[in-house]
Amino acid sequence: MAGKEDAAGDASAMAAPRSIEIGGETADLLQARAAALGISVAELLAMIVGSKPAVPPPAAEESAPEAAAGESPAARWREVKAWIDSWGKPDELPRPKLGK
Repeated sequence: MAGKEDAAGDASAMAAPRSIEIGGETADLLQARAAALGISVAELLAMIVGSKPAVPPPAAEESAPEAAAGESPAARWREVKAWIDSWGKPDELPRPKLGK
């Protein structure tokens, strides 16, 4: 029994896979972001909801003009991350407008 109790401590490693329904565009975006980070979609989602430490986007993703305009992939990712982090809070942010 001790082995099962130890394994239960890391719920993310032992959780049974589950399916959720999301739109095709969202699935594509999640898969692309996960691939860019070299991780699985499950690991990406775990980072987003806070069960694993977030990986900051590489600085190389931003060029000076894009960064200044806030239009780089890294800048858009920060907007989305801030929005997700605000869910359920009294000052919840509005959904970011992507594809500016």
